[in-house]
This record gives sequence, C-alpha cells and structure tokens, in this order.
Amino acid sequence: MNDREKLAQLRLVSQLMLDVRLLKLEQASQARQESLDHLADLNRPAPPTDLNPITAAEVAMRYQQWADQRRAAINLLLARQTSVWSEARKDAAEAFGRNTVIGKLQDKRKPSIE
Repeated sequence: MNDREKLAQLRLVSQLMLDVRLLKLEQASQARQESLDHLADLNRPAPPTDLNPITAAEVAMRYQQWADQRRAAINLLLARQTSVWSEARKDAAEAFGRNTVIGKLQDKRKPSIE
C-alpha cells in the first residue's frame, strides 16, 4: 500500500469521525435549545381572566412558585447540556482540523498533470 492509498484511507476515517462528531454536536445543540425554549415559555404573560382580583393574584402567585421551581430544574439541566454542547463543539472542531490537514496532505500527494 503506497502513501496515497494510506492517505485516502486515513481521509475516509477522519471524515467518518467528523461526521459522527458533527452529529453529536447537532444532538447536543437541539437538546440545549429545547431547554432554552422551555425557559422562554415560562416567561410568557398569563392570559387575562374573568377572575376577581384576589383569586387572580393567588393564581399568579402559585404559578410563579411553580415556574420558579421549574426554572431551577431547567437551569440545572441546561448547565449540563451546555457542558456537553461545549465539549461536542471542541471535539467537532478538532475532527474538522484533522480532516482538513489530511485533505491538504492528500492534495500535495496528487500527481501533477503536465
């Protein structure tokens, strides 16, 4: 097996690794975005109601208590997801760099047409 064939196989492996890492990054991004969307949903204003002011205030207070607890849980999840996303981003960048370098090496090994 000559150097060009070895580089071609190495390029194939590096492309596969890049594809896997990009897929993991996409999955991490989607999970993180879902959590961000859930947080945004908790900040929507309550629709107007026909309740008397005291009952409406009590309902709003109970909702805020529930929403605060939900925000805390989502924020913990979001912190973990952000860490996974950041690591996946780093891994994808490294795989991209390797694939690019191997591609440049492969281009240098191509015979020139004269």
